[in-house]
Amino acid sequence: MRQLRKASLKEYLPLFLLLCFSGNPEITSEFYSKPLLVIYAVIFLIYTRVIIGIKMPETIWIRLTGVLSFILILIICQYLILDFVSYPGVLAIVLKLFLVIYTFLYYQYKKLNFFHIYIKILTFLVIVSIPFFLLNYIGFYGVETGSTFRRTFFLYTSYSTLIYYSGIRNAGMFWEPGAFAGYLIIAVIFVALRNGKFIIGNYRNEIFWIVIGLITTMSTTGFIALGLIINIYIFQNYGWVKYVILPVTIIAIYWAYFQLDFMQEKIENQYESSREMQQKDISNSRFGALTMDLQYIQSQPLFGNGLDIKTRYRFHPWVKEDIGHGNGMSNFLANWGIPFFVFWLYCVYTLSFNVSKSRVTSWLILFLVILILQGEQFLNYPLFLLFFIIPGIKKQTLQKFNPFKKNTINIERNNSHSLG
Repeated sequence: MRQLRKASLKEYLPLFLLLCFSGNPEITSEFYSKPLLVIYAVIFLIYTRVIIGIKMPETIWIRLTGVLSFILILIICQYLILDFVSYPGVLAIVLKLFLVIYTFLYYQYKKLNFFHIYIKILTFLVIVSIPFFLLNYIGFYGVETGSTFRRTFFLYTSYSTLIYYSGIRNAGMFWEPGAFAGYLIIAVIFVALRNGKFIIGNYRNEIFWIVIGLITTMSTTGFIALGLIINIYIFQNYGWVKYVILPVTIIAIYWAYFQLDFMQEKIENQYESSREMQQKDISNSRFGALTMDLQYIQSQPLFGNGLDIKTRYRFHPWVKEDIGHGNGMSNFLANWGIPFFVFWLYCVYTLSFNVSKSRVTSWLILFLVILILQGEQFLNYPLFLLFFIIPGIKKQTLQKFNPFKKNTINIERNNSHSLG
């Protein structure tokens, strides 16, 4: 198995900062967040494009042109139909696209693996979060963020027990525990892409900490995704023994669903509340938000309702600010329409297949990504926008993300340890 060059500390910084712009509340939820995004994006683009001379490959330019053309068509149609377009919102998504592209190209230029660096950073964030997570059980500490229930140490977001009455949950450095869980699931997906299937390979220590991080988030979606990943791992990597192990894990998952209050009780309460919603009701739960969004998706299935609140929530004109939307998939569909989202899903699948060369692995990854979108607004942030562009990279280059392909059989034989 080929060993990767060890990155220097400063080489981790661009991806770490990209993750900060992907949901650290000190970066994304303050009055200065939009100007900060513009300033950082401009500085980073000047550094990568002008100072160190990174050029965008033609294949990525073609892909980016296609995505930008898609966005242009959508905003023209939104303007003609709805008579308004949020130009700052459109500028933000374009800046995020360029920022994530050049962050990715930076690691290509440095001959470092983007997926590998991401896995290492998420592992670091889990390790750093654990002491703060334990401290959060003692008290509610950190710098004020403008929220009564949330404070920050920058690398850790602290929550009051008044909001998580059933116990403190680990949000890492992100805006919510479910967000941390989603980014950790993406780290597991990147491990699968690195290895060509759901095996651990050289990432035993990283997987250990990622699983610890997922458990401490107490995220409903995170636990469901973790349970699925464990079963996929067992099914793909064990012979006849899997028919003994799988029933045990399924029973354990069944027990967890009915015993943990953030599983069955939370899911069923949200579902029942969404069933009782009237057309004019507002909800920010995952099921309630989906119910609320369906009328917007049905109204504008092709072109979406735009990013501005007055068009996005035009059937609820009393909504004047962000409602803390709880379903990332339905929100993106309501904003941009069905075709744009389907195109994004196609990009996720294409990337997965180009790297792993496995249709089974690619479909499983696509399902997991759709699952984690049910909880959080990941598509508002630059990391998830990378999926639009990265399939445009030459397949020969993408195969460098999976240098272990030829050794898959040996890896399978040498890795009998589980995800836990």
